[in-house]
Order: sequence, then structure tokens, then C-alpha cells
Amino acid sequence: MKKSGENIIIGIDHGYGYIKTASENIIKSGVEAIPVRPPFDEDIFEIGSRVFVAGQNRSEHMADKTVNEDYYYLTLVGIAMELKANRMKNAKNVILAVGLPYSFFSAQKESFRTYLIKKKSLNFSYEGEKYHVELKDVKVYPQGLPVLAMIMNQYRDKTVSIADIGSRTIDVITYRRGKPFYDMCFSLDKKGTLDWIDVIEKYYLSKYQEKIEEEDIQCIFQNQNTSISKNQLQYVKDLIKFYVKDVMKLLESKIPNTLVLCGGGATVVNNFYKCENKNIIIKEDIFCNAKGYELLAYNSMKK
Repeated sequence: MKKSGENIIIGIDHGYGYIKTASENIIKSGVEAIPVRPPFDEDIFEIGSRVFVAGQNRSEHMADKTVNEDYYYLTLVGIAMELKANRMKNAKNVILAVGLPYSFFSAQKESFRTYLIKKKSLNFSYEGEKYHVELKDVKVYPQGLPVLAMIMNQYRDKTVSIADIGSRTIDVITYRRGKPFYDMCFSLDKKGTLDWIDVIEKYYLSKYQEKIEEEDIQCIFQNQNTSISKNQLQYVKDLIKFYVKDVMKLLESKIPNTLVLCGGGATVVNNFYKCENKNIIIKEDIFCNAKGYELLAYNSMKK
């Protein structure tokens, strides 16, 4: 959260896999309506007379995030998490700073903004706390641009590409001498970490005749402990290395200049890919987009 005069800027990264905020809150991108409120508050989101569980299971999402109310409700949960992190329950003049994949940006920017700002006076509850928010505006940016904005001073006279490796897409934005170079701005759809997980689950099932939980794969992505056997663990690691190498080969073939990796997939690349290219830089902060959206919105208001 950033403040600019009377305005409160809240950055939210609407990933296909996870919702992330600038205060380093993260939940799975999923909401599920339930008929009766349970006797506990964890993960419970309420609006009007409706009750939802937020962030426990990931929903199946279309490329267009406005086709249903899921991302709208997840946005309100993101706002609640930011307000809680700043010990607030009420907020006026809130400006949301959000993003979309580069290839979808032009076509979906206005519809996504309209979708998020359709109601300006908001009353809802999250995890037992009631929140009141007065929404003033929504600013939408291309994914990857926030990281570029953070490092632009280092590469103002050079060519630099940012590859945001997300859950579904890999979004690449390239700047040459401080200006966007459109021939090298693109998105690779269905190349993100959830697609890596789908491949791993398929081959694991074929080899061991049993299902591996996504949570176990996510732990292996981060070099965390799991309950699977040593041989199974090595098999999954070999699959990750193969898939990461394939993605990196593709990126390096398309980008001859300095390449900065960010997003959740950047950590996986760092853990499982031996990079010998000195022009590749890895930014492991998975919250960099949400933080960067806030920075971009803040800077635009200071002009």
C-alpha cells in the first residue's frame, strides 16, 4: 500500500495461479460459494448474503478474467489483506493498481477496469472482519512493466527484456534505449508453472500409477521437503529440469539481449537451471508485480 495525498494505492497481482499483494500476501486464485457459514473465520469471504471460501482451491480460469465474478471477489479479498496488513478497516479514495498479460492487454484493459470499478462503495467481510472501501479509480498495466520500471535507470541506454514467468503465461516486454520495442514484446500462453505441473502430474502418474499432489510439486519447486520417496523426488526434479531447460531455450532463442526473469517461475528457474548466460538476471521476488503496480500508479500521480 502506498499513499499519495488523500489517495490510497493498492497493488494486486491477479495471477491465474495466485493472487498476490504488495504487502506479500498470497492466496490461490479461487473462490467457492458455500451454502452455510462455517463456525470459523479462516479464508471466509462474505458479501451481501453470500458466503465464500477464498484461496483454498484454485478455480479454472479463462484467458478473459471478467467472464465471471471470481476475480472480482478475489480483488476484494486482496484489498482486505492489504488493509489488514496496515491495520485498517475503512479506506476512502482507494486506487487499485493491477495488470494483465501483454498479449491480452490492449483488448482487455478497458473491460477489466470496468469490471473492477463497477461498484465504488464496497462493504464486505473477510476472516471475520468487516471492511468498508470507497473505490476511486483503477489503473491497469502490462505484466512485467513494473519490474522494468524498477530497473530502467540501469538500462536506459541499452536493450533489456523482462520475462514474467507466471502460472499460465510468460509475458515479455522489451525496451530499447528507454522506449518499448514492440517486435520483442509478446506473451507465451500456456507456458507457465501450472502447465509445468500438468506435465509432471501426467508423467508421474504414468510411471508410479499414483497421483502426486500439486502441493508436493510446489514444495519441490521451492526446494522444500515433501513426503514422497527419494527416487520419486529425483524423478520429479529431473522433469522440472527438463521443462525449465526447454522454456529457457525458447526464451534465449527469442531474446539476444539482457533478459531479466521475474514472477513465480523465476524462483524455479533459479533452483533448477544452471545458467551460463551472463545476460540473464533473475529477480526472485514473487510480489514484484504487485509492488511495481503501486509504484507505477504512485509515480503517475506525482507528475
